[in-house]
Amino acid sequence: MATKNTELALIRHALLGAREPVFILSHPFPDGDSIGSTFGVYGILTAAGIQAQPVLDTLPRVYEFLAGDSKIIQPPADLRGKIALVLDCGDLSRLQEAGHSLEGAVKVINIDHHLHNDYFGDLNYVDSKAAAVGEIIHEIFRDFPQYYTPRTAEALYTALVTDTGRFSYSNTTARVMRTAAALVEMGACPQKVYNHLYQNRSQNYLAFLSQALSRIELHFSGRVALLPLERSLLTRHNLEDWELDEINDYPRSLTGVSVSIVLRETEEGITKASLRSKGWNVAAIARAFGGGGHNNAAGATLPMSLSEARNKLLKYLEQETDL
Repeated sequence: MATKNTELALIRHALLGAREPVFILSHPFPDGDSIGSTFGVYGILTAAGIQAQPVLDTLPRVYEFLAGDSKIIQPPADLRGKIALVLDCGDLSRLQEAGHSLEGAVKVINIDHHLHNDYFGDLNYVDSKAAAVGEIIHEIFRDFPQYYTPRTAEALYTALVTDTGRFSYSNTTARVMRTAAALVEMGACPQKVYNHLYQNRSQNYLAFLSQALSRIELHFSGRVALLPLERSLLTRHNLEDWELDEINDYPRSLTGVSVSIVLRETEEGITKASLRSKGWNVAAIARAFGGGGHNNAAGATLPMSLSEARNKLLKYLEQETDL
């Protein structure tokens, strides 16, 4: 069985020696890690003379500064005769949810940091101890600083910042901080990244927040905080999806809360659950509802109404956990 170092070397060789175009794919509703990693590896490969193509189903406005003048195509991309580089995606069903198909790809390279990855690639590098895929991308290419530009470094730095909660989550290791420092030395500007990501809120968001926070419910003697968000509330304030990325920080911040759950009604009969914890394994809870993620951050899409999703999750927590 190949060691981690062998897998890393094989992927590095496959990418830097690629004769075919490399198409970079990720999960649906891409976040800071998937987007930052996409543009980070795109910049490295392009600088190395490799033809590369980012493929994203959406690019939230807050991350547009990472794209520059890069041409982005939406799925499905024609992968015939091309290498598919899949980032931050644990299984093929998530790829399909984003509109991707790997049919025709000459090689599939899978780079991820989720606990439960299906190892669907011809080459796989999965490190669940990595805080972000951006950290893994830097690990693969750190010995080739000539392929880094300040924008590339900022893209990978963005991946780290977002997936560690601004270097505050339990996945913020010494390795993460060393990687962040190396990226700053390569030209990443922390203030610029912070301003784009966190000083970019709309007035609608603040109006929404003032109403949403009053809806937080406490259960199980205050150990579980649940925030239900009706579609009408979201529609009324005309929010962009990225503006909700950190909404779970508010219920989780309450004293005594071990698990926080945000339920967001996206359309009639569909509810997205975002679970966060202070050390509790919420990935196990998410998997019980067809989702997944990390021990402290996970999610699932429930094919049911908001009220039904709320009741089922609370019943599950009562019967299947010792909260």
